[in-house]
Amino acid sequence: MRVVLIEDEAIALRKLKNLLRAVNSQIEIVAELESVSDACAWFKNNSSTAIDIIFSDIQLSDGLSFEIFEQTAMSLPIIFTTAYDEYAIRAFKLNGIDYLLKPIQEHEIRNALTKYQNTKQLYNQQQLSEVQQLMRSFQPRQTLQKQAFLVYHKDKIVPLPCDDVACFYTQNQLVYALLYTGQKFTIQETLEDVEKRLNPEEFFRANRQFIIARKALVEAEIYFNNRLTVKLNPPPPDLIIISREKVAQFRQWLQGIF
Repeated sequence: MRVVLIEDEAIALRKLKNLLRAVNSQIEIVAELESVSDACAWFKNNSSTAIDIIFSDIQLSDGLSFEIFEQTAMSLPIIFTTAYDEYAIRAFKLNGIDYLLKPIQEHEIRNALTKYQNTKQLYNQQQLSEVQQLMRSFQPRQTLQKQAFLVYHKDKIVPLPCDDVACFYTQNQLVYALLYTGQKFTIQETLEDVEKRLNPEEFFRANRQFIIARKALVEAEIYFNNRLTVKLNPPPPDLIIISREKVAQFRQWLQGIF
């Protein structure tokens, strides 16, 4: 089995290689690529190279790996590896046959490769391409976006327009909405449920604690270990840190690229 690995973290790459070799000592790693630009160039210059399967992280240093497969229009099966579960639908529209969440275990690699072998046996190349084309034609059902949340205020239940919110955040196991006026209100939903109901062009999930509004953003600064800190107006109760893995996605959000 000839494999291409796309991963920009040295530790994660080393672990993945060890897991693959533990599962199948006959696996041949054809290429190790660490960015969108490197991968696009490699696939362009090695179109005739025999490859069976690709293992790809999603969030790379210069963007999302989806860009690679959209630009090269390849039909190779892909096993996506990531620390986040938010890209699953898009992954399966791009020849994804499995979606492994980090930290990856040996049995997950084994199961993914078994799935690949079963898929390979079930379909010839033409049939597989037809199935993948059909999968790409489906659009995920769009969740209706809320225009307002209901909050309690002075013994009353009132609508809180999303446009009035600078950020949503969790604190002491409660979810709050911080308004541009500096007021805060408790939201009777989880932060995950709040995120699903927001316009992704206007709000960004910065980390597990914060969802921030584009209009509230003042600036972003480089922080330790290739992370970013974000300043909002009004200031939130805690420092907002965007992880190294989310920096590229954050930049795309700022530029309006989805």
